[in-house]
Amino acid sequence: MDTSSQLITSTNAFFTELEKNKDAVKASWSHITQTIDAALAAHDDRALLALIPYIEQGEGTLAYEYIAESRCILRILHIIRLELAYQKAPFFLHCTDKDSLTKKYTTSLFALRRLFFRLSPNSMEEAANRLLSSRLSVFAVYVMTQEDLITPDKVLYDKIAEICFSYWDDDDKKMFLLLTAKENRHE
Repeated sequence: MDTSSQLITSTNAFFTELEKNKDAVKASWSHITQTIDAALAAHDDRALLALIPYIEQGEGTLAYEYIAESRCILRILHIIRLELAYQKAPFFLHCTDKDSLTKKYTTSLFALRRLFFRLSPNSMEEAANRLLSSRLSVFAVYVMTQEDLITPDKVLYDKIAEICFSYWDDDDKKMFLLLTAKENRHE
């Protein structure tokens, strides 16, 4: 079987399974969305974190498999879990619902990518301003660069340090340098 036939077979199987599980996928996504909206409205971080096992092992695995946004949500939840464990300001601060939460992630990721691609001085300045206004934690920056950014390099990490060190405390700075030390040695 050639590659195109395999791709067609795989795609057909995916959509067949999706059709078969359509109602369960909708229900799990609805639960995730409603839980996030309610938890953010109530400032209930426990309810947010309860979604991690739901998505990873429970009925939410269907949403994770078929709805790309749920993967982003899971990354955000892991960031929040780390932030809360280390008593840092949580990523969800100033977010009122799922849409504002994912928008914060998406726009922050876009800013990091602008820094990575170094398209123009104006683009770099806009990205830096976005990161300054977002005040992302060291965990958010590291997870985003590792999970969504292609291949971060020393130049990117140096630029992030230049921007974020202005609001990170000494422990955050040390943690960032330790987390990125491996990548920085390969340059």
